[in-house]
Amino acid sequence: MQHTTAPSSGRRRGRLAFLGVAVAAVAVALAGTTQHAQAATVTIDPLAPAFDFNAFVENETTLASLEAEGAIATGGNLVVEGSYNVMIHDVGTFVAPGDSAPSALVVGGRMDYTADPATSVVQVLNQGYVKIGDLTGTDVLNTDDNSASVNTRVVAAGAGYDSTPRLQLTVQQPLDSVGPSSPIDFAGAFAELRSTSATLAGCQGTVAMMDVGGTAVAEGEVAPGQIIEISLEPGTTNVLDLTGEDLDNMSELRFLDQPTLDTPLLINVDTSGASGELDWDVAPQSPISGDQSPFILWNFGDTSRLRIASGDTVQGSILAPYADYSDVSPTNVEGQIIARNASLGEIGENGGEIHHFPFASTLTCESDVEPSPSPSEPDPSGDGPTGGASDGPTDGGADLPSTGQSLQPLLIAAGALVAVGAAVLVGATRRRRTQP
Repeated sequence: MQHTTAPSSGRRRGRLAFLGVAVAAVAVALAGTTQHAQAATVTIDPLAPAFDFNAFVENETTLASLEAEGAIATGGNLVVEGSYNVMIHDVGTFVAPGDSAPSALVVGGRMDYTADPATSVVQVLNQGYVKIGDLTGTDVLNTDDNSASVNTRVVAAGAGYDSTPRLQLTVQQPLDSVGPSSPIDFAGAFAELRSTSATLAGCQGTVAMMDVGGTAVAEGEVAPGQIIEISLEPGTTNVLDLTGEDLDNMSELRFLDQPTLDTPLLINVDTSGASGELDWDVAPQSPISGDQSPFILWNFGDTSRLRIASGDTVQGSILAPYADYSDVSPTNVEGQIIARNASLGEIGENGGEIHHFPFASTLTCESDVEPSPSPSEPDPSGDGPTGGASDGPTDGGADLPSTGQSLQPLLIAAGALVAVGAAVLVGATRRRRTQP
């Protein structure tokens, strides 16, 4: 009897051993997947690093047409390619240390005067100041060709006070306050903006798209010419997920409730279906206007090229920290523009106006990506690094340290199960070998 039952007992112990190892493996796998799935509540002032600038650009900006109500800041070179007005309203809020007036135009790099048209004049209005990080190839003049004291102009070296292209101020700014230095750490600011964009892209959607008959329309399923209606829950952050194809297909985005300070709207746009590129034919957003724009944020977290090609006014601010942004539509943007590079209009093409409706709310949501600490905070008082180009969209460098800590008991238990399973397996093997 002993000889005939021993193999059966050994097999049972072997199965137990393998079961222990399998259970342990499942526990470890579950621990690993749970770490990525757990969401955390985040509260973000998303465009704080942009200091209320109407356009805040990491690298190069081209000014061709038409105007910005507020100030503009670019971390790279500024290309003067046409007629453009900056800070047409007295709304500048960023004042560099030691200055007596707000900075209407901040250039982290140098001026690019290669454009030929005689109309290539950027007017810096409302007595705003200009800050330039690199004055190579540039003259800053407070006297004209007759040696008369005049308002400041920035021109190509040796070209003269009335030459074009040029920057033309409405104030006599002290020469040594123009540069060469940048009062903004663009690299630090964009590290934070990219992290924020990734975090917001991970927010759980809460807003359903509906057609005019009340039927739900899934993300990526908007039909050409379709009117989309959305309702907002009051007193909370509302999150709408859609694709670039959805944006171009819809004929109207109709708001059944209006965004407010305590009811902001985050719109996450996925452009991965078009390899991160979007020529946006902007559908009307009704019945909202500039009054609601400070509470709407369009997040293009995976977009590498964003072109406002045609259509209606964009209501709200655009966060596209990886995108080469361009605008050739004569309609307006009612908010801030955050981009990697920017071309505002083109020669012969009207880029419309940027109206000063800076984002004015905070966003709170359940996100799968926590914001990561930026390597440096935006620095309005020093000569921090400028530029800070990146290679493209990532996860923002965000980790989940708090989530990992919460999984420690599960990981320890999984390790213990592995050890027990292995011990049982070894014991079973040894007993089988000693059976008569």
